[in-house]
Amino acid sequence: MKHYITILILITTATLLAQTKDIRAELEIFGGIDEISVTPNESIWLTSTTGQVYFTNNIDSNWHHAKTLIGSDASFSFNNSILNRITFFNNDKAIITGYISTDDNSGEKGGYYITSDGGKIWEIRDYGGDSWIYDVYSMQDGRVWMGGSSGAIFYSQDYGLSWSILNSPYDSSSRMNSIFMKNELEGVSGALDDEIYQTFNNWETYSRIKTPYGQKKYRNDEDTYANNQIKKIILWGDYIVVNQMGHIFYTNKNIMDWKSFSTSIMDFELDEKSNKLFAITDDKKVILLSSPTDFRLVSNQNLDSNPIDLEVVNNSLFVFASGPKVSKVNGQGSTHRIPFTTDTKIPTPIDMRLGKKLMWGVTGNHIYLSEDAGNDWYRENVVDFPISNIRLVNDSLAILWDGHKNNYSYSLKEHTYTLYSYQKPLIELLDDPITEMKITANSQGCFHSEANEVRYILKDESTLKSDSISSTSYKLGGANDFQNEVSIKDLLELLQKINDSPSALPSIVDFDFTDVDKKNYLFLVDERLGGGNAYRAPLKAEDKDFYYNIPNVLDTLQGSIIEDILNDYDGNWSTTTNRFIVQVINQNRDTLIFSRSYSMSSLSWHLPWKVKYNDQHFNCYDVNFSKFIKNNIPKDFMDSKILDNKYMIMSIADYLYSRSSRLR
Repeated sequence: MKHYITILILITTATLLAQTKDIRAELEIFGGIDEISVTPNESIWLTSTTGQVYFTNNIDSNWHHAKTLIGSDASFSFNNSILNRITFFNNDKAIITGYISTDDNSGEKGGYYITSDGGKIWEIRDYGGDSWIYDVYSMQDGRVWMGGSSGAIFYSQDYGLSWSILNSPYDSSSRMNSIFMKNELEGVSGALDDEIYQTFNNWETYSRIKTPYGQKKYRNDEDTYANNQIKKIILWGDYIVVNQMGHIFYTNKNIMDWKSFSTSIMDFELDEKSNKLFAITDDKKVILLSSPTDFRLVSNQNLDSNPIDLEVVNNSLFVFASGPKVSKVNGQGSTHRIPFTTDTKIPTPIDMRLGKKLMWGVTGNHIYLSEDAGNDWYRENVVDFPISNIRLVNDSLAILWDGHKNNYSYSLKEHTYTLYSYQKPLIELLDDPITEMKITANSQGCFHSEANEVRYILKDESTLKSDSISSTSYKLGGANDFQNEVSIKDLLELLQKINDSPSALPSIVDFDFTDVDKKNYLFLVDERLGGGNAYRAPLKAEDKDFYYNIPNVLDTLQGSIIEDILNDYDGNWSTTTNRFIVQVINQNRDTLIFSRSYSMSSLSWHLPWKVKYNDQHFNCYDVNFSKFIKNNIPKDFMDSKILDNKYMIMSIADYLYSRSSRLR
């Protein structure tokens, strides 16, 4: 009987758990988050640049929107206040700093917020300066140092109630960017540019020490103001540890010789109680260092997104990471949480598909379901990639496109996903005759809008002819004289090949590099040595031999290099968006779209093409399709210059140069 009751309880519990629906909404964060704040009792706080304050009682609890401190006006002006961080002294006392006015009508930024009741009430006060506060260092006894854009160092001994100004090595030109105090007298700080100072008497006097860049420990191709900034600096026993513009070094403070750690790290934070250093490695592992050469792995589970800020409390490392995601890592294990809240409902997902009984929705990497046509949603799962498109196969199966490279099949039965490849995705398009083709290039930015388009229509059952050419702003030379015909048979052969192998990768041989291509590539190298062009950044003179040697090694390259190059992101950002689009339309008006969208520079031959047809999305790497497009547009068509092998050789050169730099 006891066994029967136990089994019944287990079955009932499992049934209830299966019926439990996750109705928590993602915490909607307004503005950027720069830092994480953790109290001694491990409540976690975030403040956004737009003046919002969020908190959770612990890492496993739901989040709450606590306060809006600087108004709800979404319009921006340089007089707007910006909140950057909360600094807790204990569970009750804290200050908020950033770029804050005490008076909405004032351009002076001498304000900060203070609380003595754990964040229930925040009072705005004036610390007596006018500065954007870049960094704050506090102690539990109420001492706190801060500084920023004015270069001044502000100091309080009473939990931020009153402030004095210390002697500072910085001014409004050099600016104080990071500060760390070992005790009430000894400390170290760094500038927004290439300066580090140390003090042994609380900044009454100080001495300048050489930076890693000053000792030529790394190379900076853009040696300009703030490109060698001291992003973080700490004292760790007999060592100083610094992050100078993403390069992390340590030195014995008595023998100034900066050295790299024995493993590559991207960020660090000191556990002052144990005097050990937490660090995040380049592959997102969390390690704990007892000395610069002695470390151990803290957790077997890596972070799955890039850390934004770290804080150590109670021998645990707390991480705020992109996503957003909050983590707690210590010797007992790791906890990774998305900030969720039950204070609001799950909002309508960005992309939705209606099945027979269920509606699917996606936002970011979250999958949602609705059983009442979208009135109420619950979370089905969170996947490890951003979802750009969802294609519903049936109520229990969907195809998810990550927008970059891969499709995944997601099953409600298994509650998981597997890699998916479309089989003959264009077969319905090819069932009807092709009647039209349009090739468009456009560029949109703050101060410009340009476009070119050439349209082909049916001449007869075997030929498309150019019908119209349009140009907006961009001068298209010879457009009026452009007359061209396209063989439908040639086009169908290309499309059939893509249909048979949608995402087949090209080899080096497929590009058919000629001596002319290699010669034109060397001309392009010379052009970059002379200052660059619209498609590639300048090169330094010392890199000439490396780039000149690339044509000699093309035949020795592995095929995986082409895959790495073609699947690289456009890592640049700009207010300008450029698009190159090819549309193929059949008699049934079904439209197949090949497109490239980028900010700064496209890859050679506009590869890979992002293909969309009948709600199917996939990458196409067919260089012969790109060559076909090149042969059927006017000579001066926008972005047609990139349809050239010299740029593919240059992409290979840049990839190999970047890889060799990482190995140095």
